Amino acid sequence: MLNLLIIDKDINHSRILLNYISENSNQVRVHSIANNLLEGIKILNTGFIDIILINLDDTIESIVINLHMISNSYFEKYRKSFLLLSDNINCVRSDSFIYEYMSSSEDISIIFLKINEIANNKIMQLNNSILLSKINRELEYIGYNLSYNGTKYLSECIALIYSNSDCSENLNKNIYPILAKKYHKSINTIKCNITTATNCMFYECDENRLKNYFNFYTPCRPKPKLVIYTVLNKLYTST
Repeated sequence: MLNLLIIDKDINHSRILLNYISENSNQVRVHSIANNLLEGIKILNTGFIDIILINLDDTIESIVINLHMISNSYFEKYRKSFLLLSDNINCVRSDSFIYEYMSSSEDISIIFLKINEIANNKIMQLNNSILLSKINRELEYIGYNLSYNGTKYLSECIALIYSNSDCSENLNKNIYPILAKKYHKSINTIKCNITTATNCMFYECDENRLKNYFNFYTPCRPKPKLVIYTVLNKLYTST
């Protein structure tokens, strides 16, 4: 279950939200309720919160500025985790913390749907993080240096294909462009970095481990595509 913090000026509104979420959600629970931002930030700095709903009289600018009192160690955790209700959503301010602004008079059911949307994104990110950890363990086992950009790109290639088998037909067409756009690199740079990391792996990996992992008769340098599909096979057979 993901933990929701409600920071609300109206205790009755908070209770209605609490009851509605308790009755309708199987993935979000109300962890805490605060009636002002400073109290809420103290709770946020415990690190126990996943999603935050704010409904206060403070100006949007004031709220967004004060959110940066959150401990730096939780900045990434709370990125796009805030749903901010306001009477004046025309004066919105872009910020890395804010997922969306909504009218404070919005129906509870609509607010709940948006909370669930944030929750689904959080769960997807968590699942992807677990998947990348499994992939990195496989890559590190055969000698990849996890500090190399090429290893990071290779790991994400494998994760993309694992999560969407339709992407696996053509790496140049379906996978490398996604990474190139994400990291603002050319497709050729992505491919070259992956090849460099793979070449380094070949020189670092124990010969017997290399042969056993890829079912080689003699040690030879695997191409990135073989690495991708071998690791994928390991993942498929382990689940």
